[in-house]
Amino acid sequence: MSDRRLQVYQTDQVRVTYDPSVCMHSGVCLRTMPAVFDGRPERWVQPENAAAEAVMAVVAKCPSGALRAQLVTSVLRSVKRDGGA
Repeated sequence: MSDRRLQVYQTDQVRVTYDPSVCMHSGVCLRTMPAVFDGRPERWVQPENAAAEAVMAVVAKCPSGALRAQLVTSVLRSVKRDGGA
């Protein structure tokens, strides 16, 4: 029996989630971008192998909605050091 929990795969630019309980196994992701979606049971989604926008475009084609993606953004604002003590 396979693990049916939500799986999360993330880079510093994109987060991909996969819900195996929703997946129809249409194979759209595997055929469209095999460098990212390779079908192996352990860590089968490797978003670091393509640009975030390309990964999101493939995820958008998922007919069941088992795959979802979002851009990762920083919630921390940049702070400049003032050089003081």
